[in-house]
Amino acid sequence: MPNPAKIFISSAYDKDLIPMRRGLKKELEDAGHSVLMFEDNFYPWNPNFMKTCLQKVIESNIFILLLNANEGTYWEEHKCTPTYQEFRTAVKEGKYIIAFLDTEIKNMYEEHIKADLIKRYDGYVDQNHRKPDYTMDLVNCVIENDLGNRQREKVLHIHPFVWAFIFDVQAENIWTEELVLVESEAAYRKIKGYLSDSLGEGIKLVPMKENIYENAIAAEEFATYQDYTITLLSYMDNGTITNWTEFLEAGIKPLMGDKIYQRPGTVLAEEIGHFEHCTALTVYKLIDDTMKLCGSYGAKTPTTGYALTNEDSYVIETFLQKSDVIGYSKEKNLLYYTLNIKDYVLCFHYPLDDTWNEVKVEAFKNEISCAIIKTTLFTDFLADLIGGIRYV
Repeated sequence: MPNPAKIFISSAYDKDLIPMRRGLKKELEDAGHSVLMFEDNFYPWNPNFMKTCLQKVIESNIFILLLNANEGTYWEEHKCTPTYQEFRTAVKEGKYIIAFLDTEIKNMYEEHIKADLIKRYDGYVDQNHRKPDYTMDLVNCVIENDLGNRQREKVLHIHPFVWAFIFDVQAENIWTEELVLVESEAAYRKIKGYLSDSLGEGIKLVPMKENIYENAIAAEEFATYQDYTITLLSYMDNGTITNWTEFLEAGIKPLMGDKIYQRPGTVLAEEIGHFEHCTALTVYKLIDDTMKLCGSYGAKTPTTGYALTNEDSYVIETFLQKSDVIGYSKEKNLLYYTLNIKDYVLCFHYPLDDTWNEVKVEAFKNEISCAIIKTTLFTDFLADLIGGIRYV
């Protein structure tokens, strides 16, 4: 028996769409597909209902998105809805996405919102060298500042998030087909036609997913941290480092690379790049008017010292400002993350993927910092040891 394609139907739970959702489900099941809809087969529910919904998206092969004038449940704090979260998860997981817009709402968007929103979006990217965190903010600017009074009156009864959602769908190069979203044989035939085309292109019907056991991961991390602290302490003798090179070699081992996200820590976190495993560590200490090299590991030709008047040095900037600094080397495509620890400066060298440049690093400094902070369990202990030692 062949495995049926799992098709996730996503929309706001709008009473006007209920007949459409149920009729479409029946049509697709009659065609041999397995249809996932939260009102029918999402049991057992996780206490966090969105976790259940997003897991079902991950389990699906095809994601059908139905958008009409109803924004659904809008979460002001996150500037999104459950349907939008489902959509973002489908994009992230590489699902085949088919989007259908209600004819009336699509025409209204294209007539009154689209051109000005594209202009504001492109202007934001040109000025800030990054995408805005929330398209919703730009939509509000369009409605308040770009539309005439008569235009504004025509769109004010629609929640502005609807326009942001349509823009973000089209920004992913997903074709948004116009359709009258009511119970209709014509609508069912059109959607099934898209499915026939996509299945003919060879959609993978049974994607394999590994199960992750959180308790096992936590135990492994604890064991790693325990080994790390014991190893570093073995290089301490009477408050001094006995061998700087070996000490820093041990210190660098768990500093793995990671992904960098826009809107980190939110439900709409989106990957924008990554950095690799830390390749070098250098430590400098203030002696007279110079930050002098105490030790290094991984750096081929570390600078032996920086005068406090050297304004181009990240080490000096970190020491004088008494704060962490993120720097970038275009020639080496390296990210420098420097920490101030009393009279010391500790510098981490992280290679970046090839999508980065000076402008992008500057634009996403906060996001980069959030990504690196994930290793603080190790870097904090390393810094505490260095800050408490005697330099000989």
